[in-house]
Amino acid sequence: MNRAIVLVTLVLFSGFVQASPITFDTDGLSVISEPSAIEKTGTIGGLSIDIGIGNISNSTGEISSEDWPVIAEVYTATWCGNCLDSEDAVSEIATTREIERLHYHREYSEIRDPFGTEVGDDRWIARFGPTNVRATGGLERLPPAVVFNGEWLHSGSVAKGTGTLSDDYALSADLGSSLSLDDLSASLTWTSNGDELNGTVDWNVSEEIHSLTMNYDIWDDECSDPDFASITPILYVVEEIAQDENGSNGLEFYPHVIRDIHELPWDVPANITLPEIWDGEDFRLVLVFDWEMQFKQYDCVVDTPVSGFLPASSALSSLFILGLVSIIIRRK
Repeated sequence: MNRAIVLVTLVLFSGFVQASPITFDTDGLSVISEPSAIEKTGTIGGLSIDIGIGNISNSTGEISSEDWPVIAEVYTATWCGNCLDSEDAVSEIATTREIERLHYHREYSEIRDPFGTEVGDDRWIARFGPTNVRATGGLERLPPAVVFNGEWLHSGSVAKGTGTLSDDYALSADLGSSLSLDDLSASLTWTSNGDELNGTVDWNVSEEIHSLTMNYDIWDDECSDPDFASITPILYVVEEIAQDENGSNGLEFYPHVIRDIHELPWDVPANITLPEIWDGEDFRLVLVFDWEMQFKQYDCVVDTPVSGFLPASSALSSLFILGLVSIIIRRK
């Protein structure tokens, strides 16, 4: 009995051990690449242009990072009824914020949704699969789910906080990026090649994007330092409205449908072949920048209060606690 009490007490205490002292006011889950990975990921940018069915040449011009939108990546399906609650909540907060919405539709093992793509499912699983597993108890992809700026994942359509689902989403959206984005700018240009399905993407971004690191006003960990972020440019081909009269959730007209995704080379421009448009003339190109950051770890122990509750400890403190538990158990 005494052994059980000691074990429970120490494990409960170890639950307050933090890998880093960053805390945020959000009801979303922090996106991880894999369990116990010492890194952080996200997505910035969201520059977009309309290109019709590929026949309209267009350009954003230079856009400052101060004007880059919040990026909301939504996992949905045409048969998913409660996905509409989730999408409506994103639309609600978009009335007072600039939000670029990107809707993934299920592809793998899917027979009811005509808008799913393998490249979409592959990307979702690679970037958000481990976090989705945590949120759902084992599933890498399950609609509805929404990720803001590639950093905060919300699963399901029920509010986790004390307010509404829109309130939950607003908390994550308003956090912005964990990176310091001062003095950046970028542009995106599409030039039709005369063939509706082919064109040239040209883009530009400030050189400073290769030296981005964590906002130091939210970083206070003496046992690790953030490195520079590794950046990958990604281009989405989005059909703004696609009709499916057979969608069993009754929406019929589905917005912001991802039709294709391209990883862009740094030696721009790039030739792009578009998919056949589903209906209408409303293709939209969206340029984002995925980022990943490793953390340099140091051997140290920090004893710093966390919100006036229990002292924060480094990862080494966790190991010490677990080791102490095992020693007590063996002696008993």
